[in-house]
Amino acid sequence: MGLRTAFRQNPLVFVGLLVFGAWTFLTILNVSSSMGEIAYGDWVGQSGVVGLIGLAVLFVLGLTVVLLYGELGEPSPGPEEFPPSE
Repeated sequence: MGLRTAFRQNPLVFVGLLVFGAWTFLTILNVSSSMGEIAYGDWVGQSGVVGLIGLAVLFVLGLTVVLLYGELGEPSPGPEEFPPSE
């Protein structure tokens, strides 16, 4: 199904996926700007290592959103005609 068809058939899922992708992107920006130094500093709170782990998790979530968005745009597999014509 195309993206227009996906939006027509279930707009709530389509818009929810776009909002989740935008939230993930904004959270990645927030984590990357608030984490401290990677090598030195406190190990409690927003340290660099914890920030890197958080960024890795968020990148996996972002990749999942991109893959789901790509699947919405795939033209196949589509539903088969019923009754089958032979």
